[in-house]
Amino acid sequence: MAVTSARLVNLKETHFEHENARIIKYTLADELPAQLSELGLRSHKMPQPGYTIQRVTVEDKQKALDFLTRFFFRDEPMNSAVNLLATPESRCEELEEYAATTLEQDCSVAAVDSNDEFVGLIINGFVTREEVDYTDKSEDCPNPKFRRILKVLGHLDREAKIWEKLPETCDKVMEVRIASTDSAWRGRGLMRVLCEESERLAKEMGAGAMRMDTTSAFSAAAAERLGYRSVYEVPYAALSYAPQPPAPHLLAKVYIKEF
Repeated sequence: MAVTSARLVNLKETHFEHENARIIKYTLADELPAQLSELGLRSHKMPQPGYTIQRVTVEDKQKALDFLTRFFFRDEPMNSAVNLLATPESRCEELEEYAATTLEQDCSVAAVDSNDEFVGLIINGFVTREEVDYTDKSEDCPNPKFRRILKVLGHLDREAKIWEKLPETCDKVMEVRIASTDSAWRGRGLMRVLCEESERLAKEMGAGAMRMDTTSAFSAAAAERLGYRSVYEVPYAALSYAPQPPAPHLLAKVYIKEF
């Protein structure tokens, strides 16, 4: 759904305790009775699948990567455009490293079903004003396909200049780096709940804003529904090195949301 930030950081073997993680029970039919009442209809008692929201840390790394391999890595428009994973058995270690880099920050969230399986996942990461570094890191990537993707993400980082668009009092931002939902659970508001929990964590952990870089038309529409504002966009066709996803995924965009 979304990919942000071209920074690659070495993973540290750090572990976090889970007892402080916020776990919330949701039922997908929570809003249904009120909606039916407005229509003068009566709802039938039917079991609805529930889920909990929990934090994701480095201890969940492989579980998160397995989920993203099933529902994100192949379908993300730039990954698909360069055929990053050519066969069902293909892996991209550089992409996996990128995806897991910020798990140690204890600010990512997942929706977990009754079988303890991920059905939705947002990998977040914090950046600070003092860490600004616009140098192109893509040339350090040994994978030529993923290098093209990193180059686009680096372009977005440099050209969006988000720190110039945020108040000087904001020195910490949470980035929505990767967001994905199990295909069987899409269209049920799950991503909205995960984004709201991400915003709650961002505020709790001292961030003054959220950032989301969108690489598909669908993720851009989701960002706008969630109240983000666009601060930069570029057509893939305008970048000679960029992957060229098919319509409607013609733009890469940067969004921010201030608190």
